[in-house]
Amino acid sequence: MKSVKLYPKIARDSFLEQFKWSIWFFSFLTLAHVIGMFIANRNDANVEGFFVFSSYSAAIFMLVCGIIAAFGFMAYFVQQGISRKDMFFGVVIGAFGLTIAVTVVPLAIHAIEHLISNFISMPVKSDSLTIFERTSGWFSAIGVFFLNVFTYYLVGWLIGIGYYRFNWLIGLGFVGLAIVALSLNGFFWGEAGLSTIIPWIPYILTETSLLMSVIGSLLLIAVLIIATRMLTKRIPIKL
Repeated sequence: MKSVKLYPKIARDSFLEQFKWSIWFFSFLTLAHVIGMFIANRNDANVEGFFVFSSYSAAIFMLVCGIIAAFGFMAYFVQQGISRKDMFFGVVIGAFGLTIAVTVVPLAIHAIEHLISNFISMPVKSDSLTIFERTSGWFSAIGVFFLNVFTYYLVGWLIGIGYYRFNWLIGLGFVGLAIVALSLNGFFWGEAGLSTIIPWIPYILTETSLLMSVIGSLLLIAVLIIATRMLTKRIPIKL
């Protein structure tokens, strides 16, 4: 008799729960952006478009979601009789879906913002992709945004699992690993800071092919997923 695969249900439930959080998050972020535009308008200044404006905040939001997933979803689903394997794959798929949503929502708000700007004057920079200097257009910028926020979620999940499975002291070690992972993530997209600390890591010049950065980012994501799977495979569940 074949065992029933429960990870699709886990994926749906975890996605829907976290998507509810994202609605609140983007509501407050949109309000902050509108207030920022009013302030900029009064001072004859310009603000970034919403897509760029939300990039760092969205990454931090995903980091927090990943941490919460370790403490909330893992114990809840396993206590309900779900295998650790189904829990793991369900949460990963749910996180992937959340990443799509967190990428599409600011893009949609940004599009609405620019549509409105065709009818009324708005203090929004015409070039709203300055944060993605290493990319060549909207399609590439969306891909960078997607990979970045997904990486932050996985890093947050790794931190949470480290604290959940081990004591706080070892958990601090996972925070250190997270800093390295996020530094590598920034390095792949053109930040040279890590290469000045670790000499054997080469500096990728700004002119380097976008493909190399994508490959590096995907490899980092794969390492994070594998590491998380190994840590959760036989993880004891705390009541």
